[in-house]
Amino acid sequence: MPPRYNPRMGRLDGRTAIVTGASGGIGLATARLFHAEGARLVLNARRADRLQAAAQETGAESVCGDITDPAVRTNLVQAAGGRVDILVNNAGYGQPGPCEAVPIEAARRQMEVNFFAAAEMTRAVLPAMRGARSGRILNVSSIAGRFGYPLFGWYCASKHALEGWSDALRLELAPFGIKVVLIEPGPVRTDFFEVARARGDALLSDKESPYRDFYVAVDDIEADMMKQAGEPEGVARVLLKAACKRRPRARYAVTGMAKMMSVLLRVLPRSWLDAAVNRQFQVPKRAPPEE
Repeated sequence: MPPRYNPRMGRLDGRTAIVTGASGGIGLATARLFHAEGARLVLNARRADRLQAAAQETGAESVCGDITDPAVRTNLVQAAGGRVDILVNNAGYGQPGPCEAVPIEAARRQMEVNFFAAAEMTRAVLPAMRGARSGRILNVSSIAGRFGYPLFGWYCASKHALEGWSDALRLELAPFGIKVVLIEPGPVRTDFFEVARARGDALLSDKESPYRDFYVAVDDIEADMMKQAGEPEGVARVLLKAACKRRPRARYAVTGMAKMMSVLLRVLPRSWLDAAVNRQFQVPKRAPPEE
């Protein structure tokens, strides 16, 4: 007798997921994996050509545009047909430069994209999730949401904000059956550093800056970080676990470096941790006197 036909059921069959920042890196890897598991997808990104390619590959609806735009967020919910089972807040970038030197307009933009847009996108899907008494909010944070490191202070601030807000939101939404999960990657092989360098090149090449000694080792630090980097597919697999697990953890550290830092944050005195960060980021021991 021929074997009985038993089609494999995808873990996300029948569920609708919105993924922001889906044109590359973690977002694209997540879209591919969720599609393979049967999810109906609605994708967002700013780069139209790459978003269109991702949508065609995954059979997704797509809404191109800046996630900080209220009209884009509204269009995403409408494209989902009013029902959203999973929201992956992944859109974001890193603004490099010393905290003092980054223009405040650039700092505000960092907070708008990495924090406020995720908060507003979440608010847009919550009425339907509360009505269904179920849903998953998966916020892609960073291990940088747990500690700060030099030359990325505003990026760290945006992820710290996302972490604290997510912790409060998790408690508020529990009575409605909605789970809120933080995903905390370390370095990942995406275009994160390329985009960051493009945004911060003027600051990092300023030879007159009082922080010029910080800039000397930037290339070496980036190369060292990339040696420890994980793959976006690994982060996508953790996102899938967070989407499917009946009782997901509040946060998942992803990549070896993130897991190591998560442990060190629990066991090391802050002064020891600062010393370790200083060594890794080659922070000058003493700045030269200003002339």
